[in-house]
Amino acid sequence: MIQLKTKLLVTDKTAIVYAFCIKILKGGKSKIAILGEVILVCVSNLNIKKHIKLKPRFQKLFKVGSIHRGLIVRTKKNFWRIKDLWIKFNENSIVIISKQIVPLSNRIYGPILREHCVRYPSLGCITACII
Repeated sequence: MIQLKTKLLVTDKTAIVYAFCIKILKGGKSKIAILGEVILVCVSNLNIKKHIKLKPRFQKLFKVGSIHRGLIVRTKKNFWRIKDLWIKFNENSIVIISKQIVPLSNRIYGPILREHCVRYPSLGCITACII
């Protein structure tokens, strides 16, 4: 469950390390987001070594304080898949995406749920859906 001002780990090939949730893009007045939802994030920390290796157009795009959309791929809260099967991760993680829910990078680190790969085919084609 992600709320406003939650610190999130970014698990893709962009140079962003940490981001903060600033808005939940969801119908209604819900104040929490769950696994598989889209949120607005503000970049708070960059990896300078990776940032230098990026193409110049991506260096301009990913700066501290810039606002992007993020898809929640892992949360610390339990996720109920089927009867008597709960899945829980160690961190809150997102992937930076575009408006069409296509990842901006060409690689995602760590496990991705099978449900996300089915729901968002563009996410499933660049990663191995392990769980």
